[in-house]
Amino acid sequence: MGYSPFLKILNLFKKGNQDHSSPLLDKHEISRLYEQMKEEPFPKVYFPGDQSLYKEITNKVKKGNVNNLTRTSFYLDFFKKHPELHWAFLAHMVSRNAGYHMTDLRSPLFSHVLGAGEHRSLFSFLERCNAAIFNDAYPQLLLYENWKLTREPPFHLLKKFKVSVFMHKMWDEFIKTGNQHVMTIALIMNEQHMIQKRILSDPNLNIGIDRWKFFLQDRLEFTSILFPYGKYLPYSLAGLSVSHFEKVDRRILLGKRLYSILFRPSILPTATTFSSRHPHTGSRVDYWPHLYSKEEKKNRLFSPILTSAWENEPAIHFSSQDWFSDQTVDVMTPLLSMVTPQHFSMTRKWKTRTTILVNLTRD
Repeated sequence: MGYSPFLKILNLFKKGNQDHSSPLLDKHEISRLYEQMKEEPFPKVYFPGDQSLYKEITNKVKKGNVNNLTRTSFYLDFFKKHPELHWAFLAHMVSRNAGYHMTDLRSPLFSHVLGAGEHRSLFSFLERCNAAIFNDAYPQLLLYENWKLTREPPFHLLKKFKVSVFMHKMWDEFIKTGNQHVMTIALIMNEQHMIQKRILSDPNLNIGIDRWKFFLQDRLEFTSILFPYGKYLPYSLAGLSVSHFEKVDRRILLGKRLYSILFRPSILPTATTFSSRHPHTGSRVDYWPHLYSKEEKKNRLFSPILTSAWENEPAIHFSSQDWFSDQTVDVMTPLLSMVTPQHFSMTRKWKTRTTILVNLTRD
């Protein structure tokens, strides 16, 4: 087929052993939450103070939702102020990887598989998902921040921000219990179901490339989520490979596994230090400058910064469909447990992969 660069690295991404699972919520608690979410909501009344807060948050979301760089930065700034909201740092690190994937499309390797128009369409698809998650999640974070300042619950405004009723109840629960794990998994679930409903299930979706090409990349697991950590360059890498992106349950499981990896005591402290010391540029030079370059050079893999690779996309208007409206109680299953992978080191795999790619660029 002529795609030897990909086939040469196929065997570098074999599946690991089984995950370790630990209980989170029991079935009774999950059933109670589900029934409360399904209750007919009371009409919402918005007072002048609500309207003012809504406008203030809307302006902040607009300011942050310019491109992948701004979203990623806003997540980190929020986490520094509110470290109890683990999801904000997970979102920061995953959004970093989204930026890397966007600039990867400008690498010579992808020219073997995708045409110029296909590059643009796949970037637009990644950008749309990245923007949709920020548009849905960041208002929730800011409403929580407002609650910390005033101690007056503002979560009735979630409806005005078109956030699922699922999250209305989960925020109420978090305020009562402070359960960080449950809140993080709930946010993972919400954002993945949201993009499934509003983007991936859209019959008019056209990412501009033949489906077999998209699934070739997906099934061979060339896309990975990497978390740089450690005290010195070159940083070690933790993370997982991504596959079956089209299946919402697989993406939620991936999110749960990534969460448990990132917040391990052996990783979190230096991962946060890395994030603070190296502002996100979209270039993989941020974590491995010995193998990547922002300019095209010999003996380096080309990884440009995002602003030189792509222009900002116009603001996107998203559907307001609530993904939870037609779900059965089974949708709550991810809240039953935490999931911890036994194997998550990506350093050796990524070193081998990049070494092969550097050698290929010399040919």
